[in-house]
Amino acid sequence: MTCLGCQAHTSAVLNAYEDGEPCPYCKLSAAATLEIQTIRRAHADDELKGKLEQAIKERDEAQRERDWAKQRLTRIEGDLTDLVERIRRPLSDEPGSAW
Repeated sequence: MTCLGCQAHTSAVLNAYEDGEPCPYCKLSAAATLEIQTIRRAHADDELKGKLEQAIKERDEAQRERDWAKQRLTRIEGDLTDLVERIRRPLSDEPGSAW
């Protein structure tokens, strides 16, 4: 564990904090360390919440764009099918054809 006061990263720090004792190097209390970690975690949670909200908004927009594109492609596919059928039919079969 790393002491948030002096940045010492040793098992001595971990052992001291587990026993509720201060850092053996800078004397930062275990309670203060836990409080700082809680604050940092809450801040990180807020950042993650913000990122999650943004990701959800972006996903929603992507789904809307996908649905719009799917509708357009379906309409285009229908139009192309109609066009191919008209091309394959002799022109004289067309109602109102001047040919």
